[in-house]
Amino acid sequence: MMLRSIPVFVRTAAVLMAVVLSGCGSSQPLAIQSDPADVVTYTVVNDSVGEDAAMLQLVAPYSEEMASQISEVVGRAEVEIREGRPEGPLGTFAAEAMLSVVQGLTDRPVDMALTNNGGLRAPIGPGEITVGKMFELMPFDNMMIVLDLSAAQVDQLAQELAGVGGDPVAGFSFTITADEKAIDVRVGGEDLDPDRTYRLVTSDYLANGGGPYEVLWEALERDEVAYLLRDAFTEHLRAIGVVENRTDGLIRRVP
Repeated sequence: MMLRSIPVFVRTAAVLMAVVLSGCGSSQPLAIQSDPADVVTYTVVNDSVGEDAAMLQLVAPYSEEMASQISEVVGRAEVEIREGRPEGPLGTFAAEAMLSVVQGLTDRPVDMALTNNGGLRAPIGPGEITVGKMFELMPFDNMMIVLDLSAAQVDQLAQELAGVGGDPVAGFSFTITADEKAIDVRVGGEDLDPDRTYRLVTSDYLANGGGPYEVLWEALERDEVAYLLRDAFTEHLRAIGVVENRTDGLIRRVP
């Protein structure tokens, strides 16, 4: 649901609550017979059900406050910022936001960030970007999570990313060869250190079995940050002010 539809949603919720509280409506009640001794009745709610004035008055202050919050301008973009593969400006913004914001939420520095293009549901810009637009960009309540990975696991992650053509990353880089392999894998511009543990911030969706990155499911340690990706995007946008239409060349292809 788009955020600009929230007032409609609130009105619909009021109607639903009114019907539940009254126990009946203008529609014909239906019955489900699950047991001879039990009959469950419910009312079909559709456009024929009228508004409940008392309920609308009850929720009006919350509706007005929500409308004010989602219309708040938190940044801008000079052009439309879209996703792309192996990199896109929208993914660059998202991954950088995660890596920047998470530093203040953990007791140890985080080296890398990864999210997925599939979770970025709408472009942003051109012009002013509101909180409501950030909900359209990330309508899911996915949380950030930090994973500890060995150097071998970071290399494996790069291989899995190369196999799907890339996804939004920050803090590490690699090159995709003609046969879809990852080479020259680096973190912070440095070659992988086999004796070092690296920290990656990603979404709980990817860390908990969603997506194709199986190496994430075998992380050495997990730090449940419990901070919404959407809030990280919004906080970062407030900090930088303008989203640039750029990529950083972190994922390259062999010519």
